[in-house]
Amino acid sequence: MEFSLSVVDITSDFPNVIKLSGDVEATVELPLEKLGVALKKGDKIRLVLSKEKDGDLSKYKVYMWGIVYHVAEELTRISIGGLQLDIKKKLPLAIGEKVYIGIL
Repeated sequence: MEFSLSVVDITSDFPNVIKLSGDVEATVELPLEKLGVALKKGDKIRLVLSKEKDGDLSKYKVYMWGIVYHVAEELTRISIGGLQLDIKKKLPLAIGEKVYIGIL
């Protein structure tokens, strides 16, 4: 699955809370400074979710994996080692499933 999104807001908290809007609405927690990634309001990104690990990690700004822990009619939640990715849409994923998450 791939979603084209725009950065709507970024907090200065640690980790940063990044609000995204476009094909879906999403919120992700990431320590941008620690990752050496610069994002700002208005930036366009693509969020990629896959059940299989991508062999070419060099194309991503950030690449990680997480575990789906909540799927409801209007929300899918994925835990990324204590950080959180919320997508305001029911995705075809199962609770407990491992997913790879890339930001392009």
